[in-house]
Amino acid sequence: MSSPLDQQRVFEPDAKGRSRCALDKNLDILRRVPIFSGIPIEQLKLYAYLSNRSHYRAGEFVFRQWESGDLGYVVIQGKAQVIRELKDHSIFLNEFKEGDFFGALALFPDTFRLFSVKAVTDLECLTIDRETFQKLFLQFPEVGIKMLNFMIKRLVQMEEKLLQAKSDECMYG
Repeated sequence: MSSPLDQQRVFEPDAKGRSRCALDKNLDILRRVPIFSGIPIEQLKLYAYLSNRSHYRAGEFVFRQWESGDLGYVVIQGKAQVIRELKDHSIFLNEFKEGDFFGALALFPDTFRLFSVKAVTDLECLTIDRETFQKLFLQFPEVGIKMLNFMIKRLVQMEEKLLQAKSDECMYG
């Protein structure tokens, strides 16, 4: 049985201001995301520690297409829409909810955002930066393969939706 002092230590913030409770929550979140589920627990703890949380209000953009970035996101709470912004309108492509991972392309160098992501409701995300992900990628190449397969599948799905929306606008004679 733990003493009150031990319980207090569990929730004391570390140098980055995070409590053990927050670390455990981040770890639980990452373990439920299929891309990260195969990583050994001790290694995943490091990435849970190195991840951060971001908050967005309903209607706020998480990021805009063509922006550069270096973060991948896991939705903790709320919903977000993926949209392709065109000159005179936007096309809805997807919706993210709790447990969904997005923004993976930015975890690789020299890339930009192909779509915009906008919070539909108040949104809380766990973020993983490029440097952390690349360390993970080098130590666990199978995670990189999962990530690439995941990204390709999602890009194809969004491209199909975009092409369908564009073809609906075209008139054939």
